[in-house]
Amino acid sequence: MLYYAHKDGRRYHLLSIHLARVAAGAAARLQSLPGRRELIPAAVLAGLAHDFGKYTTYFQRYLRQGRGGSAKQHAFISGLWAAHLAARLDLPVSLRLAVFLAVIRHHQGLATPDEFLVPERDLSLPSWDTLDPTVSGRLRVVKDQVADLRNQAGTVARSLFWAARRAALFLDGQGLAVPDWLGLNWSRILQEFLDQWTAAYGELYGQWRRLKRRAEKDLKNYFDTLSLFSALIDADKIHAAGVEEGKRAIFPAEGELVERYRAVRFSTPRTTMEMLRENLYRNVTARIKEAPPGQRIFTITAPTGSGKTLAGMQAALYLRGRLTAASGLPPRIIYALPFTSIIDQTFGVGEDVLRAALAAPGACVPTSWLLKHHHLAEIRYQERGDDDGRSLDEALMLIESWQSEMVITTFVQLFHTLIGYENRMLKKFCRLGGAILILDEVQNIPVEYWPLVEETLRRACGQLDLRVILMTATRPEWFSDHEIMELAGDPDTVRQQFQAVNRVIVSTDITPLTVDLAAADFLRCYRPGRSYLVVLNTIKSSIAFYAALREEWGGKGPPLYYLSTNIIPAERERRLKEIRARLERGEKPVLVSTQVVEAGVDLDFDEVWRDLGPVDSVVQVAGRCNRHFQRPQGNVRLLHLVDQAGDGGRSLASFVYGKIHTLAARRLFAARPYLEEPDFFDAVDDYFRTVRQGKSMAESEGLLEAMAKLRFTMETVGEEGPAVQDFALIRDLPHYVQVFVCTDAAAEDVWNRYQATVAGERDLKRRREAFLILKRDFLRYLVSVPAALLLHRLGSESRPPVIPPHLLEEFYDAQTGFKRVKDEGALIY
Repeated sequence: MLYYAHKDGRRYHLLSIHLARVAAGAAARLQSLPGRRELIPAAVLAGLAHDFGKYTTYFQRYLRQGRGGSAKQHAFISGLWAAHLAARLDLPVSLRLAVFLAVIRHHQGLATPDEFLVPERDLSLPSWDTLDPTVSGRLRVVKDQVADLRNQAGTVARSLFWAARRAALFLDGQGLAVPDWLGLNWSRILQEFLDQWTAAYGELYGQWRRLKRRAEKDLKNYFDTLSLFSALIDADKIHAAGVEEGKRAIFPAEGELVERYRAVRFSTPRTTMEMLRENLYRNVTARIKEAPPGQRIFTITAPTGSGKTLAGMQAALYLRGRLTAASGLPPRIIYALPFTSIIDQTFGVGEDVLRAALAAPGACVPTSWLLKHHHLAEIRYQERGDDDGRSLDEALMLIESWQSEMVITTFVQLFHTLIGYENRMLKKFCRLGGAILILDEVQNIPVEYWPLVEETLRRACGQLDLRVILMTATRPEWFSDHEIMELAGDPDTVRQQFQAVNRVIVSTDITPLTVDLAAADFLRCYRPGRSYLVVLNTIKSSIAFYAALREEWGGKGPPLYYLSTNIIPAERERRLKEIRARLERGEKPVLVSTQVVEAGVDLDFDEVWRDLGPVDSVVQVAGRCNRHFQRPQGNVRLLHLVDQAGDGGRSLASFVYGKIHTLAARRLFAARPYLEEPDFFDAVDDYFRTVRQGKSMAESEGLLEAMAKLRFTMETVGEEGPAVQDFALIRDLPHYVQVFVCTDAAAEDVWNRYQATVAGERDLKRRREAFLILKRDFLRYLVSVPAALLLHRLGSESRPPVIPPHLLEEFYDAQTGFKRVKDEGALIY
């Protein structure tokens, strides 16, 4: 009898070949994970066992006829088979558990082991009826599957023999060690399992209880489990989809790429800022070459606009070259940023740098070299010499598993992989081994997560052989001095860099003001020959401020713009380009915005007004004032907006940043009403110290404990503390919904195509493929709004809700976006 793993149309794929390919593929992924190579035997075992349950007639009937009942499920019995093999091969207890968990959850996210383990005494009960219904139901299914496998044990054993033999051939072909146990008597091992399947399963319970009690703070078991799981699911998905792996690449003369780019792009430095950028670049280049081979954590601390992006890329490419020469394996470079709005800018720099390695200067940089990964990015994967690129499904699979040499992505993608449990996020975990991480503007990570991220990075450096480069103008207090190497220079040099430029002065008035009074104050102070940026903390206050200016000027004033997440992404992108072009032409626009322009957006205004906020946020927005030092000194006015006049007024900042941040900022700015750029370094340092002392670190400590104890989910009764699933770098606003807005003919066309090819498609596979084609354009017209504002106003027949052209005037303002007709309180972004 032939056994099949899956089918593609009318073509069926042999189960034995799939098991062998996944075993070899999982092993290859861990071979490229320095420090995790001791997991390779476990990876081979997991790959060879992961679809064992597909040998049942229940699954084979389901594959051919679409019927099979609950007994067609294959993952759980496959996990039991994997646990039996792991025990027979005497793998360490922690790896037995990791293999079991990886296999039973290879189609889902990781979950806490307690959800699936049963004490030996319960397994030996004469009847399982007294157990939890979920547990007893699961055990009865396994009992039926074991009986079914017993009836065909001979043919199953022969298929397992061929799977093991093929795995040995594939491993040898990849230059990997072939485990001796692949040549064992598979008929005997299978019979042992069918007779004693409860033994290894029951043992796991006691082993897990002991392991959990002595959970190590080094997170080794956590990283082992994620490494195995990632290697297994990535190899499984790639082979099942018939996707050819992306080929690794070494950039020609990669140590010289940034230098080549700079030689073409920049001339001899003349201005203060140009000299600052040159000095930073030279310092970073010199110091990275002096770094000891064992140095893991680096920092680049420099003022905004001083060229950290290029300096960071230079350091990473040099490290990559040195590590490649030492190991023969080029480490990936993962460049992570806090916001999608600044990824395109960084990606453009990376493209220009890597283009220097191509023979044709104007050629397209292949995706296998440089990848942009976030939810709005184009789904396209192209290798060098391949003009057509991969199919949509293949491209998505290769992109989501980060099969590229340099990845430009978001903090969410990176940290929800390092601190993660979701299947789709953990596919790419196996690409992190030996990687060089560039973390830009790390202070944007919520303060309550600083200890969590710091400790995770520290442990990952050791367990995964990472190198980390932290880049910021306002470095938080992460890592001790002996752990880091500052690439910008020694402490005196770094301080001198901040003192070398005095582009702005922040003047603060913490007198409480309502929005209308603040707008009136702005209009009194406005000077036609200057460009202005006004940054407010809430959507509601920003719209009110913008409306006051629009009403006063009546279309006869300067070019007036509004930006926030209250308008669709497509329009935000268009306005940013238009504002940048006006500023470059010397025009003097006025922009009213929320915090979407704070970090990394390359805009340069004469004057900035900002509502009270954290000191690091104020410093970031100050970086949009006199950024290129073309004027003697720019002005940043810091206001204190409240929700109502009088003693009962509450700071709008507190709605967004909380009481601790707001109070610390108020006290610091009250004590320093005038703050010049050379003072920023010390001011931010004082602020971070104050906030860290006032902020509870319990959430970080709880999550670190959850990682150590493999508490991925919280469905187990009696467990205390958070689970890994509770980690959320960006917290979803409660009771918000996404709305599609037909702002123009292009948006209407996208919606009509969505209705025709996605919403109206019953076949799930075709619906998914159709949405992937539309996804990038579709998401550009979505806006997130409070659900209460839609109640009884928009029809509920479409998902997501849509604002059609004939209702646009009622629901959406062309300038400020979604019309907030209720007093819904402070809404950020």
